Amino acid sequence: GDIDEVAAAFGATEVRRVFRDGGRFAERRRRYGLHLWYDIRFDEEIPVSRAGAEFAALPGVAYAEPVYRIQRLDAAAIPAEALYEPPVPAAEEGQWPFDDPMLSQQWHYYNDGTISGTEAGADMNLFEGWKTTAGSPAVIVAVTDSGVQFDHEDLAANMWVNEAELNGTAGKDDDGNGYRDDIHGYDFYKKSPDVEPGEHGTHVAGTIAAVNDNGIGVSGVAGGTGVGDGARLMSCQIFAPNDASESDYPDVYRYAADNGAVISQNSWGYSQMYSAIPEDMAVAMDYFIDNAGIGPDGEQTGPMKGGIIIFSAGNDYSSRPSFPGADDRVVCVTSMMPNYMKAGYSNFGDAADIFAPGGAGSTDTEFSMEGQVYSTDITDAYGYKAGTSMACPHVSGIAALIV
Repeated sequence: GDIDEVAAAFGATEVRRVFRDGGRFAERRRRYGLHLWYDIRFDEEIPVSRAGAEFAALPGVAYAEPVYRIQRLDAAAIPAEALYEPPVPAAEEGQWPFDDPMLSQQWHYYNDGTISGTEAGADMNLFEGWKTTAGSPAVIVAVTDSGVQFDHEDLAANMWVNEAELNGTAGKDDDGNGYRDDIHGYDFYKKSPDVEPGEHGTHVAGTIAAVNDNGIGVSGVAGGTGVGDGARLMSCQIFAPNDASESDYPDVYRYAADNGAVISQNSWGYSQMYSAIPEDMAVAMDYFIDNAGIGPDGEQTGPMKGGIIIFSAGNDYSSRPSFPGADDRVVCVTSMMPNYMKAGYSNFGDAADIFAPGGAGSTDTEFSMEGQVYSTDITDAYGYKAGTSMACPHVSGIAALIV
């Protein structure tokens, strides 16, 4: 038809659907028109604006938009002379609610002012929150990022497990969700169930739900109390382990909703300051917000009916949060340093919704590396990172506690 002619004229090499059929959720997806979206890859010498205009002019085409480049939102780190292991202060009797040895380095949960340049109380007052709840396995948080190290010593017990696939037949879609062998999530970058761990996604996941009171590593905001009661982490990989990508990221939100997540955690943004999100992303986010926690027949299956999407505001030193964070559908998170001040790198402005600890960046020279956020890292390690990327999972963790 007409589309084939234009695609051929532009030297198209690939036409693929943005959203999968979705197995037992196919009918629900069709109601949102998810079966109507296609990505077209064409000759790089042809301007995207020209291709978009010609496709948009065809009968039956409602939207023709570029595929936006995306980037993770950790800030430029404070350079370390070497791997720095700060001294762990001796905990006063009853001061630390859990026995995780690195909890004292997590000023973002409880800041007593001992780190140079910090102000006591510039934290999220989490010890008080934990007196009410420290998590629940009924709450699944989709970590849309690079892959989470699902066998990390301090994350494994709180990973989401797709029991039907774990106990099923390799190579078969045992649970009928349209994906084979997706035990802890899915790699939308390689279109594979083999999630490949990345530093960024693993760090973000630890802030949400590293296992609490297990005598090792760090604590997570919704990491439970050491008896299997933490929130569950679903790894939705949209980046290669240490690079930006152009994966089928809109499909992530449909996957997360259909598989039980009610919170979508997103520490990423578009690599340019666009003025809106593309329409396929809008439809995908609407699908998650409307359908998370709800089965294919409309029955409530999760701890909350509907979903919430949380995004970082971006690290452009700008008075305008970047998209998708600036979209009205999502909670937009800016970054606080351990002295109540906005981090220099953090975007801010009217579209921002909430301020959370994200740590000091390279221009915030009043702090050492200890002014960054401490969490899990790949290869069973731990480390410091800063950025609105690090602020965002604090809010996702609190959302998990609220739910």
